[in-house]
Amino acid sequence: QCKAWREMYPWVESPAHDDPPGFISPYRVMEEIQPYLQPDEVIVTDMGTALICAHQVLRLKPPQRIKTSGGLGEMGVALPAAIGASFARGKRRVLCLHCDGGMMMNLQELATIAHHRLPIKIIVFSNDGYTMIRHTQKVLGLGNVAVGPESGLSFPDFVECGGSFGIHSHRVSTWGQWRTIAPAFFAYEGPALM
Repeated sequence: QCKAWREMYPWVESPAHDDPPGFISPYRVMEEIQPYLQPDEVIVTDMGTALICAHQVLRLKPPQRIKTSGGLGEMGVALPAAIGASFARGKRRVLCLHCDGGMMMNLQELATIAHHRLPIKIIVFSNDGYTMIRHTQKVLGLGNVAVGPESGLSFPDFVECGGSFGIHSHRVSTWGQWRTIAPAFFAYEGPALM
């Protein structure tokens, strides 16, 4: 019965998880990440898109682990948490799933990652702003204030930021780019950002 339900109700389905115009679906990205996970992978997520998609789609097998701050919901936790996890693992690889808003909260931690050459793989999902704050403002019936480009907030080019720290950085906005870049990104020995 469970097998039948799994086939009837896939984890990633259409049209709910289809690619939005001009972007690739973060749910589908999670499906694509699966084969690149190491047997003992540690994944750290930030809030919002990174957390929701990872927890809904990734299928982990022990000793693989996913770490998040749980109910606290603080944006920006992923980079420092990934650094701590990498050091705790003897400077081993950690997959850090982040969003553009959360990256802004602790962007300076790229310097720590670069300085110690921690093999952290950072995937930054672009959703044009502080999505959690935008959502809270909407729920409260408030207008958007400083939550994205439409309300007076912009972000740097994270690929250029990563590159400026000497972090192997790539932009991916199409599935063709994903297929070309992802294998090298996950195989790269040092820190990498996508």
